[in-house]
Amino acid sequence: MVRSTHPINAPTYLRLRDQIRADIEDGCWRLGQHLTLHELSAHYQVSNVPVREALLQLQGDGMVDMRMNKGAVVRAVDARFIEEYFDVREALHTMLLTRACRRAEAREAAGAPQVQALARAVEEAARSGRARELLAADEALQDHLARWGGNAQALGMQASRGRLLEAVRRSRMALWTSELDVLAVQDRAMVEAIRQADPATASEAVRRHVAAARAYMLRLLRLPELPARAERAPVASRSTSGDAPADG
Repeated sequence: MVRSTHPINAPTYLRLRDQIRADIEDGCWRLGQHLTLHELSAHYQVSNVPVREALLQLQGDGMVDMRMNKGAVVRAVDARFIEEYFDVREALHTMLLTRACRRAEAREAAGAPQVQALARAVEEAARSGRARELLAADEALQDHLARWGGNAQALGMQASRGRLLEAVRRSRMALWTSELDVLAVQDRAMVEAIRQADPATASEAVRRHVAAARAYMLRLLRLPELPARAERAPVASRSTSGDAPADG
């Protein structure tokens, strides 16, 4: 059975797509793992038809590669994937934050309590050396700032590939490195640059932030993977209420 943020009356393949996506991010299905239609059908208690449709959707997102009559393979993440991902991220976020600096509502929002709280959460995690909390807070703040750029297509371009990087992070130990301190500093610099309508400073902060994030992910990739999760939820225990998947 399938859990999803979609309403219960949404097509099964959409809810299944969301569930498989969440399970990949959570490490239930490993990067590079071959998934057969039979295996997925049995696990989620659905027929092959919605499984195939869900996999086609995930292939369009770049999360899996379909195999003719053999299911799909979860996209693997290597150094080249990381390099290319962050090349695109730097270009997109530079554009989005430059646009944000030119929008009066974004400049006003940058000083609002909600945004300042997000920035403080990153800084507090940095001070206490909590890697996973910092990365989660950093991603929340980056998403928030990027939305001020007012370009929905740009926001969606990297979403699924970003989930593959999250799967890498969750499959390794929580490593603290100096790059994480840089993320916190540059997060604050981006907020202040938008507040001051300073696109040049915002662009430089994006460049430094992306360089630190890229270096951190490449370092993390060299670590051995943690043991595969043995506690993947049995099918019978999965809720059909439409609740969102729990975080791993």
